[in-house]
Amino acid sequence: MHRPTATLRRLLILESLQDYITHEMVAVREQMRLDDLTIIDRKTHLQDIWIQYKSGHEFGEAIFMKKMLEAESKNRAKRTGMIS
Repeated sequence: MHRPTATLRRLLILESLQDYITHEMVAVREQMRLDDLTIIDRKTHLQDIWIQYKSGHEFGEAIFMKKMLEAESKNRAKRTGMIS
């Protein structure tokens, strides 16, 4: 049987994490604005995410592997104690 206080603690931690993520999203968007970086197109595939972007007067493309992004996300969550 799960302890009610453990479940409540998880809820409060997740709410705190959600607040932190919201704050970080605002900061990243502001940094993108300052750097004149905009996403023109984005396609999510089974194994990767393709992004076409504009940085200043230059255009570029980037491919990010989903497994790598997921691994980095999990690593950051572990460091903060969100997951074990």
